[in-house]
Amino acid sequence: MKLYVVTAPEDRRGIYETWEACKAAVHGVAGARYQSVASRAEAEAILGGEGITLGPGLYAFVDGNHQGGVGVVLVRKSADGSLAVLREIGTTVHEVFGRAGIATLESPDAIARALARIRNVLAELGGLYGALGLVPSGAAVTIVHDYEGVAAWVTGRWRAKDPTVAQVIAACRERIAERRLDVTFRHQRGHQSIHAGANEFAAFNRRADALAAQAAGPPRRRRAGSS
Repeated sequence: MKLYVVTAPEDRRGIYETWEACKAAVHGVAGARYQSVASRAEAEAILGGEGITLGPGLYAFVDGNHQGGVGVVLVRKSADGSLAVLREIGTTVHEVFGRAGIATLESPDAIARALARIRNVLAELGGLYGALGLVPSGAAVTIVHDYEGVAAWVTGRWRAKDPTVAQVIAACRERIAERRLDVTFRHQRGHQSIHAGANEFAAFNRRADALAAQAAGPPRRRRAGSS
């Protein structure tokens, strides 16, 4: 479902079922504030002024792009409503998988070939694999992702046909088991606007995306004599 919520001006406030109806309400209107949302509950939360906020718990926001950039933001929301950003990491698939021991990603060249073949999929899964290593052992965590395959492959809803994808998913499941993590998933639509009202899920997704974009690029070369 996709709905549209308008929060300003006052005489246009409301929830609109289609983009055509929203456009008719805001087109040419000075100071109009509007955005698309994924559900009526989200629209009502924004329209009511409280916005869309994280519930208490630990969250890992993960993202990746076709250039191999990976972004992870680890956030904790306390029962009293306070919010703490525990870690922010912008890295690359080369750094995430360089020592992961995955057969089809055994070298920088192999990682580069995999990236050229499956593109952003490798980086999205790199965000998941990297996040699972940052979460404290034994913790419960919600992985927030904008690429559906992150959850669909791990939970078995999708079957991994590509050998590299299958091996990375197996490595993620192994990391979950070894570190005794209680993992749940939440899909967050990527590049969602926060123009009309607060949405903490969208805001941290955008941050993970920005970290991935900043980090994207070829593997870093060591200088001669460095260790």
